[in-house]
Amino acid sequence: MKHQFKFNPLATAVLTLLCGHSVSSYAQTADQASSVSHIDNQRLKQSIQETYPGQQFFEQYYVDKATPEAQQQFGNTASSAYCKGAWLTPISSNTVAVDAAEATSTVTADYGHYDPNGDSVLEGNVLIDQQGRQIRADKITIDQTQTFAKAEGRVQMAQAGLLAQSDEINYNLKTQQGDLNNSFYIAEEQHAHGMAEKIARTSTNTMVLNNATYSTCPPEQAPTWKIQANEIKLNQETGRGETRGTKLYVKNVPVMAVPYFNFPIDDRRTTGILTPSFGFTNDGGVELSVPVYLNLAPNYDATVSPRYIGDRGAMLEGEFRYLTENFGSGQIWGGYLASDAKYDDQDRKDLHFLHNWQINNQFSTNLEYNYASDKDYFADLNNNPNSKTDLNLRRAWELNYRNGIPGLKAQLKVEDFQTLDQSIAYEKRPYARLPQFLLNYKTGNPQGFQVEFNNDTAYFKKDIGALDVGEPSGTRIYNEFAVRYNYRNPWSFVIPEVSLRNINTFYDKDTRALNQYHSSSESESVTVPQFTLDTGITFEKNGRFLQTITPRAFYAYAPYKNQNDHPNFDSATASINYDQLFSPNRFYGHDRLEDNNFLSLGLSYSLFDEIGLERVKAGIGQSFYFEDRRVTLENTSDDFDTQSRTGPIVSLTSQLSQNLSISANAAWMSNGDNAQRNVNLLYAGDQGNLYNFGYINRRYIPNRQDHYDQVVASFIQPIHNNWRILGHAQYDLDNSVAREYLLGVNYESCCWGISVYGRSYYNDLDDVTDAGVKPKRAIMAELNLKGLGSFNNKLASLLENRILGFNKINQSWTQR
Repeated sequence: MKHQFKFNPLATAVLTLLCGHSVSSYAQTADQASSVSHIDNQRLKQSIQETYPGQQFFEQYYVDKATPEAQQQFGNTASSAYCKGAWLTPISSNTVAVDAAEATSTVTADYGHYDPNGDSVLEGNVLIDQQGRQIRADKITIDQTQTFAKAEGRVQMAQAGLLAQSDEINYNLKTQQGDLNNSFYIAEEQHAHGMAEKIARTSTNTMVLNNATYSTCPPEQAPTWKIQANEIKLNQETGRGETRGTKLYVKNVPVMAVPYFNFPIDDRRTTGILTPSFGFTNDGGVELSVPVYLNLAPNYDATVSPRYIGDRGAMLEGEFRYLTENFGSGQIWGGYLASDAKYDDQDRKDLHFLHNWQINNQFSTNLEYNYASDKDYFADLNNNPNSKTDLNLRRAWELNYRNGIPGLKAQLKVEDFQTLDQSIAYEKRPYARLPQFLLNYKTGNPQGFQVEFNNDTAYFKKDIGALDVGEPSGTRIYNEFAVRYNYRNPWSFVIPEVSLRNINTFYDKDTRALNQYHSSSESESVTVPQFTLDTGITFEKNGRFLQTITPRAFYAYAPYKNQNDHPNFDSATASINYDQLFSPNRFYGHDRLEDNNFLSLGLSYSLFDEIGLERVKAGIGQSFYFEDRRVTLENTSDDFDTQSRTGPIVSLTSQLSQNLSISANAAWMSNGDNAQRNVNLLYAGDQGNLYNFGYINRRYIPNRQDHYDQVVASFIQPIHNNWRILGHAQYDLDNSVAREYLLGVNYESCCWGISVYGRSYYNDLDDVTDAGVKPKRAIMAELNLKGLGSFNNKLASLLENRILGFNKINQSWTQR
């Protein structure tokens, strides 16, 4: 008969049980407790004769995610080829254990013997069960003080996602500390398992494993990887693991040995050496970086990365992050390379600072500063393949307001730029805004009358003392007041709008002195009223598919006002596209007030299938001008400004199936010449395969757009099990040169991942027509041992920016 008793403390229960009290009335309860346990005693047979010792034990608790037991604990997670298994231990990692001194325990055994002057013995399917803790054994011996216990024969100890099976366990019942000999263990939350000659539980949160192995791979005959160490210390309180005398094995082959290694066992952070990164480039040679993470305080930390570049020398990079209680958060990062041998022995350096502060629900502020020593710094030394070289590095402070007064948004900012390429003429460099104030206020009914006011006030400044020509500086004040009526119903819309726009420009004293302005020309002012009318009707046809046709008309009128002497601080000509047909603004920016007298006509068509998916969306439109456009940015007219109409502009998107989509746009000039065209095809399969092709061509139009003729293509193709190949190419047809090639192979599982890829590319600022400019070539490798860390883990972000649809297809790949 099995005996059971509930007790607190444990010693009292053991004494009561072993003094011979009849507890047969509890036998049924004990049987039920045993039956609901995840442990089947008939299956708990330790085997050290197998190819992988302990495999039989491990496989009992490694289950398919699709099984009912796993779904009950982990949710309805489908099994996948990427990661199909999960550990299911007797006590879930989510279980909170009661303090040992207060825990109520249940003890069951086939036989008990109590000796008041010596050791007491429990034998036969012994179970000591507390909330969040459990010990099983064939035999447990408890000393006279009822404190120390020795468990023998098929001994198992489970607690909050941790399970160990040993030959014997020496255990302190009060402190929950003990030693396990010749053990196998499972750590559910870390997805880890292994074996150890001895496991010492030195506290409720710390285990020390001697002569042990550790792996997060499924329990195969030979795990893909494992570490074997003289000592492994797992500290749940700090969330870190430490090893000494460590060797890394891949398929039982030792590949690396280190005297000490520190790795995470959860998402928390602590001081230690992070995983090194390595690679090779044609202009730098072999590269090696060993980052050191410094957990300085709960609210700030730092990473210092000594780096060696074979052909350039030693470099130091660092990052500091901080979080304040009341003043926001930010980070500072940068690098320094002294006497670069590949850059005329010049010192190379960069510095960046970013701070964000949500002051309250209405106000927020941010500060940004960027510096680099030269225009080639990022291309030569930034080992992040995802970075781009900005021609002008931004330095700004912003104060934002919203969510206060209904309909009101405002921003105050100070902004300047560092132009990296010193050969760029001063007149082509951006102005500093010292400062700029932006305000937008919109009130009224979105389905009726609506009033809107916009203000853009800024002081634009350039160092005109260094200029070859007089670039004006001064204050520009832009105001716009608009009243519109929004009439909308399910089948039509009519939106008339009347606005009044005004620009006042006041030149500063340096500009007035340089240009010898008289009092009458120290400022410029212009005011232009404008009227627009946007209207359309929607026709629907129901059937197997829902089809809609919407003819649309847009008219804009604004009289001409001479602005030839006005400066251009930050405006540019708007691009040619379908949406631009229905906008009165020909310029981005507030340096010009357009003269308008034109009508745009458009027709759009949509087709929706039974589930509401828009299978086809197409639009065609054209503008007709009743007067020449006399207001220009460059104060000179061209053929476009005198044409009576534009050419047609066409836009098309279609999701032909759940996997295949296409988009295309084209615009023609009035003489029939094509101004620009682009097309993109995307196929995304259900098994992680993706094919993408795009082509874009832009005709050179003076003062409007540069010539551009390029084709891009990318693919992701699974080849076997979890292996896939990936590629991306961007080819410049105009210059007959490849801007970028990328080809790699990738393997991913829930245990480990590896990527090897080669890349050839030009810097964003490179002139590919210069024969002396050569592409940069790099071969990079990434090894990710899940649960330990990763090497140079940047391929995913690179592909995310290069391959359209990568995130979605990568998700289907890992969940297939």
